[in-house]
Amino acid sequence: MPEAEAELVEGWWTEYGGMRFGMLFMAEYIRTYAACFLFTHFFLGGWHLPFQGTLASVIGGTAVGLFPGAIMTLVKSWLVFLIVFVWARFALARIRTDQILEFGWRMLLPLSVLQVVLALVYRLYLFNPEGMAAKDDATGGMAWDAFGIPFFVPVLTTAFWLGVFFIYLNDEDKSVNQERMFHVHTDKPAGTVTPGQE
Repeated sequence: MPEAEAELVEGWWTEYGGMRFGMLFMAEYIRTYAACFLFTHFFLGGWHLPFQGTLASVIGGTAVGLFPGAIMTLVKSWLVFLIVFVWARFALARIRTDQILEFGWRMLLPLSVLQVVLALVYRLYLFNPEGMAAKDDATGGMAWDAFGIPFFVPVLTTAFWLGVFFIYLNDEDKSVNQERMFHVHTDKPAGTVTPGQE
């Protein structure tokens, strides 16, 4: 999320300028790109091609195996970097640190705990580890039971969490809880305060 580091008094960021600030900012982008590598390995299949099992059954497992895994990892990481980080950084408004902290504590933490519970239910009741025995190296085995679970469970889970997220995002009455110190909503709209009439 864009945070206006160079314009806010943010601790040690204010002590550097020029080349030193550039080196620190480059280190932050290297950390961001490392996060893209982790995201690629955790959620996008790492060095595997997208839909590798389907491609292996259509064009042959040998042809799929010829594609270098390092290049696939780099391509996926660059796409995550460009789409998620760069696009989000330029498309979204800059927010204050207290706003992103409140968003994380009030919304993302409860949703992540519920997601862990949902993953536990999936693992205990829908996962079949015996199905992971691969028929061959290209296609691999199916670790989920039948009835469309491999295809419909991710779609239903995503739709469910999007619904919960938007309900959770819009259920707060903005006219209440104005006394909170770090609330994301302003107490009075800009330009409506007349000096001497507070």
